[in-house]
Amino acid sequence: MRNKEKTEEVTQNGDLLSRLLLVFGTALLIIALCIAGYLVWQYIDARLHYSHIQALARPEFNFDDSGEYDDSLENLVFNWDQLREINPDIVAWIIIPKTHIDYPVVQGDDNEYYLSHLYDGSYSSSGAIFADCQGIRTLDAQNNIIYGHIMVDNSMFTDILRYNNQDFFDRHRTVYLCTPQMNYELCVIANLEITEDTPIRLFEFADEDDFQSYLHDMLAAPITAASDLTSNIDSTEALYSLITCKSFNYSTDRVVLCCVPVRSAVPARTQSQE
Repeated sequence: MRNKEKTEEVTQNGDLLSRLLLVFGTALLIIALCIAGYLVWQYIDARLHYSHIQALARPEFNFDDSGEYDDSLENLVFNWDQLREINPDIVAWIIIPKTHIDYPVVQGDDNEYYLSHLYDGSYSSSGAIFADCQGIRTLDAQNNIIYGHIMVDNSMFTDILRYNNQDFFDRHRTVYLCTPQMNYELCVIANLEITEDTPIRLFEFADEDDFQSYLHDMLAAPITAASDLTSNIDSTEALYSLITCKSFNYSTDRVVLCCVPVRSAVPARTQSQE
């Protein structure tokens, strides 16, 4: 009789433990699904935001097979008045043809805010493409730095990781950076990996030799590069660095796509207003 009672007690305790584990497991599953749903919603919301602003303020354009704009550079005219109404922090627009990179560029008072806020200031883990807070707002300095996240849906600056492939690098060397003052066609010259403590955030140089020294040091060991990298370094007067955030599934802290200007033009609307 006692053995039977003990057996029943053990069975009841086992059933209780099973029920507790089931409830706990179900709760964890619900929490995980809620977190996953929230993350998916953030991706969708960010895409909707950026699709909206592209339709609202970006001109229609076409690129040929090589990524060249099929019209005069000055005809890349954005609605800067509309963009500034949305957020006065919007300072530029960046496009890399044949990639997902087609976004407004903001510049804040620090390099933290737009890590977790969209171009209009709304909260999002996608963040925004943003210029370094210490750089010149018109993005026409000797050294210009622009940051963007790596995202699982290939948005923001994720495509920069693809430049580690030399074939992709060679086929996507044209970048357009447009500001209210000037449209720039940039040429990609190198792709490199850096760590957190790499001294790239330099914005003032004593003279041209100092700037050239910075360029040669920074571009000494690229992952992929143009065949004429040295001549590009020696002849350029400005550098544009597109820098990714750290990726948890990538081997390094940052990836940097280095570009130099090859031509520029004042936007047509600006010309007509003067």
